[in-house]
Amino acid sequence: MKKATPIVLLAALLGLPAAAWEPVTQQAVVTTAMHVLTKEGVLQLSKLERDVREGASVAPEMLDDLYPALATGKVRAIEAEMHLLAAVRAGGGVAPYYAYRLGALGRLVAEISAPLADEPTVYRKRYYADVAANFRQVPLKLSQRKLVDPLPYFERVKGQASSRRDLILRDYQEGIGFNGVARAALSDDYSRSVAAVADVWSTVLTGGGIHAGVSEAQLRDYVLNAMAYYVARRNPLDIDSNQKRLARLVHSTPDLDKQIGDMFFEAAYFERAIRQYKNVLRVQPARRDVVERLAEYYMKLGNEALEEQRLEAAHDAYAKALEVDPLHTEAEAKRLKAQRLITQRDTRLETARRFIQEAAQLETDAERFAMRDRYADAIDALKHARDIYQDVGDEFAVEFRAAAAGMSNIDFRLRELKGGLVQNAQRLSGGGLTFELQQLAAHKTSELDERALQKLTTNALKAEVDRLMAAYQSALEIR
Repeated sequence: MKKATPIVLLAALLGLPAAAWEPVTQQAVVTTAMHVLTKEGVLQLSKLERDVREGASVAPEMLDDLYPALATGKVRAIEAEMHLLAAVRAGGGVAPYYAYRLGALGRLVAEISAPLADEPTVYRKRYYADVAANFRQVPLKLSQRKLVDPLPYFERVKGQASSRRDLILRDYQEGIGFNGVARAALSDDYSRSVAAVADVWSTVLTGGGIHAGVSEAQLRDYVLNAMAYYVARRNPLDIDSNQKRLARLVHSTPDLDKQIGDMFFEAAYFERAIRQYKNVLRVQPARRDVVERLAEYYMKLGNEALEEQRLEAAHDAYAKALEVDPLHTEAEAKRLKAQRLITQRDTRLETARRFIQEAAQLETDAERFAMRDRYADAIDALKHARDIYQDVGDEFAVEFRAAAAGMSNIDFRLRELKGGLVQNAQRLSGGGLTFELQQLAAHKTSELDERALQKLTTNALKAEVDRLMAAYQSALEIR
């Protein structure tokens, strides 16, 4: 036996990591197996290629979460996953998360079926880098599908993969590297990994009677992981359809509903989360962790609505918080505050509406006065209406717009009434005013200057002007 070199001994002592194949090779092995099974008619997995690829590229640190049995060895982990996926498959079709798990399982199978998979030397890393650069150039050797009994199956596969171990290592140690045995054996080695993945998947997908012994706890873990997968994808239709599918796998429990509710809550799918939490409370109405989370959620909604002056929404949210948790320290006080603000606001709204009605009535009265040539009374009514409109603030948009429209209409009517008054001054005077008086009246927008008028009139018209001024002085006070 050839004596180990110092560098090999050092690598063995250091315990180099033993993940087999480079990630690009693992991806290729898994996706090639997927296309082989599709072509063989086992299952049309190509529509779920994205999910398969995602599973095949799962981060190493996530493998322990997916495969609790991994601590006992990769073959045991593969066996446990095959049982689980066969049981899930028996309960329905192949969904995206199922394809993801197939991809992750394929990655594990690719690792265990690779040459040098357990070789703790620095040469394995160089070998895998060379494989990643060359595997596309070798032909794939197809094989007939085999049912997989994991322990004997992988014992045989690992034996085949390690049959050239010493030869490959010697080539790398002697400087030949990949151009020796490794290149010549690549087609066999790559095809073996593809076949192993395809065999495992085919056994799972076609049943094979391997799903006995899967516990309810294992199925619940699968459901939780699947829901986390769908929630992370943020496709509501996908979430709904797959949640219904997953619900057929396990019996609902308060803890399961709570965990799914927490996923939804953290992803801001609050309505879905609330449905899950309410399922919990129907079974365990006094469960404080759910009660407190729901109450605080409603309180948060109430506070946000109150800040935005959406008073009814705030009141309803506080009421829901109180309904969920009657002992909440702030819910009732906040609800009463919202109710008080609603009452005050409604009072202000009613006042604004009353102002608009009063002003509108004054506008109607002004029109009746004008039809009877009572211009002074008409203008006084319009001015009073305008003062009332000005008391309507901008808190209520509809009423504020109505008041603004009313004031605009009043300004227009006041100009019309003033013009009509000037044009009809001679008829209204009964004695005929001078042209100068008409001009002065037409240009006056405040109080008429009585002394100026007296200078423009003759003694003969003084009495008539005094009478006219007494009747219409307030009418001509247009602001």
